[in-house]
Amino acid sequence: MQLKFRTKLSLKIQYWLGWITFPAWGSLFIALMRFGARYRVSGMHEIRKKYKHLKRSADGPILICSNHLTKIDSAILNWSFASVGSYMRSFKYFSWNLPERANFSTNVVLRTICYLGSCIPIDRGGDREKVKKSLDKITYLLQTGHPVTIFPEGTRSRSGRVNAEGFAYGAGRLVNSVQNCRVLCVYLRSNKQETYSNIPRPGSKFYLDMELINPTSPYSGLRATRDVASQIIHKLQQMEQQYFATVGQ
Repeated sequence: MQLKFRTKLSLKIQYWLGWITFPAWGSLFIALMRFGARYRVSGMHEIRKKYKHLKRSADGPILICSNHLTKIDSAILNWSFASVGSYMRSFKYFSWNLPERANFSTNVVLRTICYLGSCIPIDRGGDREKVKKSLDKITYLLQTGHPVTIFPEGTRSRSGRVNAEGFAYGAGRLVNSVQNCRVLCVYLRSNKQETYSNIPRPGSKFYLDMELINPTSPYSGLRATRDVASQIIHKLQQMEQQYFATVGQ
């Protein structure tokens, strides 16, 4: 996979603009979540230490795979992973993500926020060539050391539980396309989340657990893609079971 120079340059410009402006929009978003919505993340200090350790110790690119219940899951993840100061010292701790274009394309403010927030829009179920271009960008970012967050279920879970049946294969494709790619499985859930929603309820307290895995497959082609994607989903399912066994009773 070879990206055109113009595409690589546009990604670099997007990265630098996001980094330069992060103290403004990043601090605003955190203030809205922390004081406006009164969100809290349990054990945030330990989460940030663990994320930094795992990112530094991983021998290769990191693909972050999380369960998916709200439209702002990726924002909560990045808030949980590092402080504003840490991101300003090294914006490569900030994870890129793939929001669905239809969720923000008609609003210029949302488009600007998504651009600065390291988003690569994707048209799920749309033109295959456009989807491929988005995935090629993500592959390039992974290869150049940027963490990327995707939701391997492909959409927000309607049941409120990890969908271990009708999941997408994009995570498996990315892992098999990027040499030495590791997967950081993350389970995120608020104490007030029952099924899916647009945003978490005010006053939500979030639980976050993460585990670095190295999924591999003895197969090739589509079978390998499906196998790796299945391993990731089942790891998330195990983490969910652990949550309900110890926290969400």
